[in-house]
Amino acid sequence: MSGLRRKTAYVLLRVYKASFSLVFYAAGARCQHKPTCSEYGAECVARHGWWPGGWMAIARFIRCRPGGSFGYDPAPETKPDVPAWLPWRYGDWTTGGRPFPNQTIENPPKA
Repeated sequence: MSGLRRKTAYVLLRVYKASFSLVFYAAGARCQHKPTCSEYGAECVARHGWWPGGWMAIARFIRCRPGGSFGYDPAPETKPDVPAWLPWRYGDWTTGGRPFPNQTIENPPKA
């Protein structure tokens, strides 16, 4: 099942990057994270399933805004141990800079 989830997530990622991503980019919207929010979402769904991975992706998408978080933010290796009826606890909702490993944030994005 994991292989099917991963393939489906990456097909949806390619569809998004070939359509909506180009529209957002033309409008001036840029992802402030590495990996990008769409890559993060696809990796979360592939690793943890649609329900927890989807909530992780929603939390990341909401954080990716002016005044939100920025920098290096890879998909979590392990799924948080929370009940399925508290899905918002799967996501990381904290804001602020996330430096790349062994680097400091010199020029944070302007809000």
